[in-house]
Amino acid sequence: MEKQDSWKRTQEMEIDLTDLMRRFLGQWKQILICGLVFAIAGAGFSYVKSRSSTGVSETVTAEETELTEMELQDARDAAAVEAEIRNLKEYLDNSILMQADPYHKQKVILLYSIDHAKRKTVQKITEAYISFLVNGGLADALKESGSPQWDIDKSYLAELITAYQKTYSYPYQVLADHTVEDALQSESLFYVEITGSNEKMTQKLAESVQSALKTQHKKLKETVGNHRLELLSSEKNVLADSGLQAQQHDKRALLKTYRDSLNASVATFNREQLAVYQEEADIDREQQNQEEPPEAVIPDSPGISVKYVLAGFLAGTFFCCAVSVLWYLFSDSIKSAEEIKAVYAFPFYGEISANKQKTAWKILKKDRESGNEQEQAQLLNRLRLACRKNGITKIYAASDFVFDSREMECLEEAAVQLKNWGIELVPAENAYRDTFVWDDLAEAGNVLLVCRIGTTTHQSVDEAMRFYLENSIAVAGAMTF
Repeated sequence: MEKQDSWKRTQEMEIDLTDLMRRFLGQWKQILICGLVFAIAGAGFSYVKSRSSTGVSETVTAEETELTEMELQDARDAAAVEAEIRNLKEYLDNSILMQADPYHKQKVILLYSIDHAKRKTVQKITEAYISFLVNGGLADALKESGSPQWDIDKSYLAELITAYQKTYSYPYQVLADHTVEDALQSESLFYVEITGSNEKMTQKLAESVQSALKTQHKKLKETVGNHRLELLSSEKNVLADSGLQAQQHDKRALLKTYRDSLNASVATFNREQLAVYQEEADIDREQQNQEEPPEAVIPDSPGISVKYVLAGFLAGTFFCCAVSVLWYLFSDSIKSAEEIKAVYAFPFYGEISANKQKTAWKILKKDRESGNEQEQAQLLNRLRLACRKNGITKIYAASDFVFDSREMECLEEAAVQLKNWGIELVPAENAYRDTFVWDDLAEAGNVLLVCRIGTTTHQSVDEAMRFYLENSIAVAGAMTF
């Protein structure tokens, strides 16, 4: 009977420092990521500790404050100014008129005529059109048209369009009134002035206005009275508008005035007033500091200490390295080909890198070979000589794992090469666990152990060796992927 574990040279395994260092170098990305994660954690801890030490974390609400009537009114006035600043800033950021170039203002002026209308209804019809244009009816019609270009706030759209009638001088007015009294029908004129941010937008808006007026004409014929609406002219113009320039300047100056006034007020607030102001204005301290930080509101702002960040990074790096060392020491997997040579007594034929573009078997055909490739190619020759020496004509390449596609390709190519030498190589996955191949293994009587570095464990090798020895199956040696 075989002595226990006769296939082993030693029961003790030495630590391969070279292999351990190689694994460290191969895991530099994981070590760096772990260090960064701990550095971020250190930064968070530093920030929280800083907030706690400065007292910023102690929240003060309006219900907890005790202020005089004057202090409370000042806080509420500041909140009202804050709301005014928000609304004015939103208007300046989104209004097309406020963003238009006042020195090159794009305008289109449409002149419309209303005729074939009765003398008593012509003024009503005219006012109905002007009301539709300037009081929101046209803006609603443009938004309901479905064009994505007019999917903007109604107030911003309405301020781009104005409509008006000209006032005539006294002699002409007398003549016009006399003519109207003698006629059964009368006519009226009105202007539509359209402004846009550029020429293309202005022209598109003018076309949309004309289309909306055609639709409105059909509605007013049914409600106000029969008439005809005719576009007499459409004129484009580019001019410098001093009124628009003054309007834009006044709005921006007003915004700056509000901000300066708010900053001056908030800078004098005590902590309780600041809490009331923030609650009334519906803002938080961080938002206020980002947009318009008033000076001296928070005397000691929390910060991040570089010391904690560096300590976190070093701790994360050490933690990752410690885990890697412990895994290396306590893992039962085979870690290198040198470990197989040192621990086991059976022959070891070599190691194959299955991820190479060319397998070792194909390298046999090369006349010139590199050192690493030559060592891999020697595996087949060693196996061939061992089989010839022991009279082996059929051998199973047995593993305790499932071969991947590249490993299977390597074994198939090896089988082709060995077949030329009169040796049959049969791959067998999970050999000693697969009962369907036991009869074939017993009949062949020879196996080649196939191990995978990092996957095959010493325990699985021991179990396989016991199984083969108990069933009188000779182990010719081992190879690794």
